[in-house]
Amino acid sequence: MIKRHYLILLLIFPFISNAQMTDALNEMKADENPQYEKYETQIYKATEYIFNNPVDVKSKQFISATQIVGFWMNKDTGMNIPTFGDFFTSLTNTNQQQFLYTVAMINYGLDQKINHNRILKCVKIDGQKFSEQEDVKEVQLGGAKILLEYIGDRNNNVPINSKTKKYVKAYDKGKLESKLFE
Repeated sequence: MIKRHYLILLLIFPFISNAQMTDALNEMKADENPQYEKYETQIYKATEYIFNNPVDVKSKQFISATQIVGFWMNKDTGMNIPTFGDFFTSLTNTNQQQFLYTVAMINYGLDQKINHNRILKCVKIDGQKFSEQEDVKEVQLGGAKILLEYIGDRNNNVPINSKTKKYVKAYDKGKLESKLFE
């Protein structure tokens, strides 16, 4: 099993490390019948690119990275993104915070799948309240941590409103989970 993963990484790594986000986006768009599994690594790299660079709406690479992720947002990927709750509604879409939170949850889910061999589907389970399911809470918390770390750095150019500042403070104090699910 390890040899297979190593071989896959050897085949994928040169393409990913040399490809720019724009080239990856163009390849994906040119695919007449794109299959999510084929592009998971590129999508993950795009989410990583977003959270490793300040928001720059003039950067072709940043825009391409967001378009790569956005391309898959309304398609069946086998993993649902739980976009609800007080934290989600505290974020403004005028500053793209809700979009960035969604990207952060995608990043978290793909990291778990690619790097930890765990699939967090976030699918309703009969007899359980969706918002209380373990996978849903884990994806929301993991995504919130990624987002709050990102927007907490002023260099990333994401304004924070007063409602969201409460979550940033909770994150800084190590109390995000209780604040997120109170």
